[in-house]
Amino acid sequence: MGNLFLKERENWWTWIVWGVLGCISTGIMLPHISEVWLALLSPACFLLILTSWMNYSRRFDFSRAFKVLSCVAVMSVIPLLLEHLYPVIDSTQGIVDMALVILMCVGLSIIGAWVARRPKQYY
Repeated sequence: MGNLFLKERENWWTWIVWGVLGCISTGIMLPHISEVWLALLSPACFLLILTSWMNYSRRFDFSRAFKVLSCVAVMSVIPLLLEHLYPVIDSTQGIVDMALVILMCVGLSIIGAWVARRPKQYY
């Protein structure tokens, strides 16, 4: 039955460390790529690893998995936002690009949280 009435507290230091690792990997990858959008592969790989682990552990509901994945995703794209999308000449294009990156992170987090959610328990 699992923990039917026990509410688990989140250990956010673990997820912050995962976000920092994603941030470092994105920052390391940025100087070596020619296309800026390829830098989203690093956060996507981190989200894929976390989603598979959450699906394996089966202890995350949708909202909890979404919060964790979105936190890690947003922290992982910080170097991309600061190095390539922030210093643009046309400010409206920079804002649109930043919004698209954030929407991609939220979309990937929603898909990952949907995959990682624990199955319904029937009694």
